[in-house]
Amino acid sequence: MEKSQETKNILAVLATAFMSFVGILTETSLNVTFPTMMKQFGVSLDIVQWITTGYLLMIAIIMICSSYLNERFTARELFIASCSGFIIGSFISAIAPDFPLLLLGRLISAFGAGLSIPLMFNLIVEIMPRPKWDLYMGIAGLVVAMAPTLGPAFGGAVNYYLNWRYIFIIVIIFAAIVFIAGVFVIKKYHGVKKNRFDWLGFIILAFAFITLTLGVNQISHGFKSWALWGLLISSFVLFYIFTMWSKKSQRRLLDLEVFKQPAFVYGALAYFLLQFINIGTSFVLPNYVQIVGQQSSLIGGLILLPGSIIAGLLNPLFGSIYDRVGAKIPLYLGGILMTTSCLLFALFGLDLTIMMLIIFYGILMLGHRMAFSNTMAEALKLQSGHLRADATAVCQTSQQLAGSVGTTIMASIMAIWQNKGGASYASLTAQGSQAAFYFTFALGIIILFCYFKMFDLEKVIVQ
Repeated sequence: MEKSQETKNILAVLATAFMSFVGILTETSLNVTFPTMMKQFGVSLDIVQWITTGYLLMIAIIMICSSYLNERFTARELFIASCSGFIIGSFISAIAPDFPLLLLGRLISAFGAGLSIPLMFNLIVEIMPRPKWDLYMGIAGLVVAMAPTLGPAFGGAVNYYLNWRYIFIIVIIFAAIVFIAGVFVIKKYHGVKKNRFDWLGFIILAFAFITLTLGVNQISHGFKSWALWGLLISSFVLFYIFTMWSKKSQRRLLDLEVFKQPAFVYGALAYFLLQFINIGTSFVLPNYVQIVGQQSSLIGGLILLPGSIIAGLLNPLFGSIYDRVGAKIPLYLGGILMTTSCLLFALFGLDLTIMMLIIFYGILMLGHRMAFSNTMAEALKLQSGHLRADATAVCQTSQQLAGSVGTTIMASIMAIWQNKGGASYASLTAQGSQAAFYFTFALGIIILFCYFKMFDLEKVIVQ
């Protein structure tokens, strides 16, 4: 490869990486602004959280068809569509006079983010030399890890010193610079295959995700709500229909053979729950600090920063531990740290100090970073070569869906207590947060059980 072409390829990967970074950055930067938006738009917490939930849900839906889009369009076309969607959506959000228009802008932005993240990983495999894949995958992983790390502090600072609309203005400027730089270096790297798209399968699966998320959002209205059970049953029916359709369709959206490996299923479930706890907790804490602790949005963002940065910097070490000693130590230890952190949050949930929040969240992030990427690596290892692309798509889509569902459920649990009355709003929020933390503690136990079953089934595979 000529030096100039190699440089252009590196710049192409970096352009998609920065676009992915700014897309993920807004995912967590807005969580700290929710108390401000609730007052400005006159909406409750379980409504305003759709800014994050809807965003992640749209990304998950777009990622379903990432493999098809990579074959059907050139990298340049996908990059232009990604940047354009993100910039247009962010502009609508920045000037939105009401909540519905703000949400619409977030959904359009998510379309762009949903294109850029898979494009980043596809470009690494397609245009970089095979011996350098691990290096650039590590860089890409660091980008994906550091964006949510810096998001709360970025959002808190901007909201405190300016206002939340400037979050969108700043990312528009950044995305525009990335777009201008990227169009000059990202080219057409492969031929386009005009395959027919499985529209019916895509629509069925998309509606399954939507009804699932809408269903769990009804938890705030109580478990006797007909909408809750109606939407959840509809979701499961749609998943079943998609399974039946995939067996008959000649244009498979996703090869469901990946789910015939039980050890992979347990690994993928643990991966889903790890992200559920991560995003759900990063949603609860900034709101807890502002509503219960009566602190500013700046403090709400900064409390997550120390633990996130330390855990992010140690991420390569956790990968090397996996390479040297295998999966059991980092996965079990990471799961135990996350579960312990959730229990500490729950036990002290009614009276968490700033220092407690920083320390407990630091423990949670250490556990998450130790287990998260290594869980995906171990789960993918269990699949045969021709199924690994589909298994990767399952994990990446479930990661986004976990964030969407996690935010929804945590907000709904808090809303149950906030709507009770009989005490101050701050006191009720503390009680709701404590209940949410007990729920994540239960999920931590399930994660450890999934690891036990996965490793137990691995022995059978080896034998």
